[in-house]
Amino acid sequence: VRKFIKEKKDDAGISEYVDMEKELQEVITLTEELLATANPSESAQNDVGLSPPNYSAGVHSEALDGLSQSHEKFAVGTKVQAVYSEDGEWYNATIEGLTPIGYFVSYEGWGNKEEVDPANVRALDVEAADALGLAEKEAEATKMALKRKVEQAARSDYQIRSLPTKLKIDPNDPEDVKAAKRKKIHAFKSKARFEQLDFAQNKRQNAWQQFQTTKGKAKKVGFFSGRKKESIFKSPEDHRGKVGVTGSGKGLTDFQRREKHLHLKDGSSGDTLDCEE
Repeated sequence: VRKFIKEKKDDAGISEYVDMEKELQEVITLTEELLATANPSESAQNDVGLSPPNYSAGVHSEALDGLSQSHEKFAVGTKVQAVYSEDGEWYNATIEGLTPIGYFVSYEGWGNKEEVDPANVRALDVEAADALGLAEKEAEATKMALKRKVEQAARSDYQIRSLPTKLKIDPNDPEDVKAAKRKKIHAFKSKARFEQLDFAQNKRQNAWQQFQTTKGKAKKVGFFSGRKKESIFKSPEDHRGKVGVTGSGKGLTDFQRREKHLHLKDGSSGDTLDCEE
């Protein structure tokens, strides 16, 4: 802009460019002042997948010394719990760096990384975490052991068929007979293998059906649990009843006749009238 103003200083409309130069200079000055007074920690990268700030050993020591004495000091690599800024919940995390205002952590299982204030970082209960992990491993091991036991029982109950004597290869047999026997032996073993697989599958299905049947027979205590369910298609008790008609063969409910009692003005009672008249 300055170069253009020098070249066109004699033009009548050059005053607009002079004002533009002043405004640009003011913007540049304000930007330099903001950059000079800005906190260096604001430029720390906290996006997903970014590496933690690369502080030297001296800066690490200064950062630790600068932390509030009321909070615990955690070294780099320590397993902790930190509050995630997006939802305010505690998550397991790892200290990846120390900053002048706190810690740079990486949340386990999520990949998110951010700078956290010391007040939002606490020690991880290692014993509770180990106990939970151990319980999950034991449950998974028990599940796999039960599965192997069922499969082993299914295989053990199956009686493997022995190879018939006529299919056994005799060293004195001709080559064409040996070839024919080998084919039959292969077919026999394949059939036996498929029969064993079918037997195991059927046994597992029967075990599941038996479990469902036993579960369905369990008595449930609750509303109407003791009432026997009756079918509307059962034979009626009365010989005049009809199948499929609820209450068939039974008489109608006997209601009392509705009557109206009259009271005279003098206080005496009048006659009783039938409402059906």
